[in-house]
Amino acid sequence: MIQVKPAIDHRPVCPVCTTVLTAERVLWQGIHVCATASCPTCSADIVQDLPVGHGRFAPCTVDRRTNKLYLDEPHSVAWYGRPFLRALQHPLDDPAVTLTVERFFDARNVIILNCIDYLYGHALLKLLNAESHLTEDREFGLVLILPSYLRWLAPKGVCEIWTVTVPLAKARDYYPQLDERIRKECERFDTIYLSPAHSHPSQFSVSNFTGIPTHDRGRPDFRITFIWRENRIWAGFLLDLFSRFKATRPLPVLLQNLKIRRLFSGLRSKFPKALFTVVGQGTSTRFPSWIDDQRVERYSLESERRHALIYSESRCVIGIHGSHMLLPSAHAGLVVDLMPRSRWGNFAQDILFQERDVRLAAYRYRFISTKTSATLAAHIASEQIFWYEDFQRHMLPERQSKRHGMRET
Repeated sequence: MIQVKPAIDHRPVCPVCTTVLTAERVLWQGIHVCATASCPTCSADIVQDLPVGHGRFAPCTVDRRTNKLYLDEPHSVAWYGRPFLRALQHPLDDPAVTLTVERFFDARNVIILNCIDYLYGHALLKLLNAESHLTEDREFGLVLILPSYLRWLAPKGVCEIWTVTVPLAKARDYYPQLDERIRKECERFDTIYLSPAHSHPSQFSVSNFTGIPTHDRGRPDFRITFIWRENRIWAGFLLDLFSRFKATRPLPVLLQNLKIRRLFSGLRSKFPKALFTVVGQGTSTRFPSWIDDQRVERYSLESERRHALIYSESRCVIGIHGSHMLLPSAHAGLVVDLMPRSRWGNFAQDILFQERDVRLAAYRYRFISTKTSATLAAHIASEQIFWYEDFQRHMLPERQSKRHGMRET
């Protein structure tokens, strides 16, 4: 954690002349939580990331006098650095961006966890840091800064929730009125620390956020669920062909529908009593009546909770790599993650691992190429489901097997 009140425990370094500076105040840009400073040597006007969130490993520094960006991590320039510079150059006054404060108990010393981000997965992963603070930093109250779409996931026990009505598409912008409002709220506290907001926390129970239990493998009835999306398609080798000839959107989406039908048909022959379900955003194309179509055009609080319950009832979830796999992977029994060629560098970043034993984790979470045929994917998933208990029984002693709640056969 880093203290920002009563003093800012950060000494910015001027990128122009390397003078070590004194931080003057905290600037709440949105995604970025920054320190401002003026350089007495070269007159640079510095805004620099504090080491929280992605600023821990790709800190940005901007000299507002020259509008120059300094960022040592080249892979982060396009998605993280340049948008930050543009935001500072073009601040917005948008009355639709508001902050609502909910106070549950009074605290003078607090930790603030900022979860604002322009990617849903990033924001959700930041929120999961809350559990470690609630269990390990009990001498502090925990304040959450949440985008409104995450409000339903706020865990119990926090001191305050500050809900910001900023959509994902606008979360990289800078709203001075929001900065001013957050600084005003901070005046109420004696001591403030910032959560490091780790990008991929591991110590949490997802049920403490959703209020929904994880999958019960002892239940004889279960679902097998495909997580649908329409902007990243499972079309195998044909997707390259569609891209080359600039096929219109309905064609690849229709092919994905047909691949899911083939996938489920293969699994249905092995698990005839399972309920086969499709969930996700986008309702293009139709499925036969034996497939439970739970897709939505737009998410709501009701549909978010309903889908989380479906994940919990799923013996296996299957879907294209992406942030839409985070909550399914945290609730379901098993996962098959279909990896596009361009995403292997982001391996496992869309998985919320429930399993602590590395051997069982290797079994429970499968990563296969999107070029995999529906027939082979069905075979992989069916073997994964059928043999899990046998695999688990060989890997763990009987006492541990019972503690894990696995059904003996």
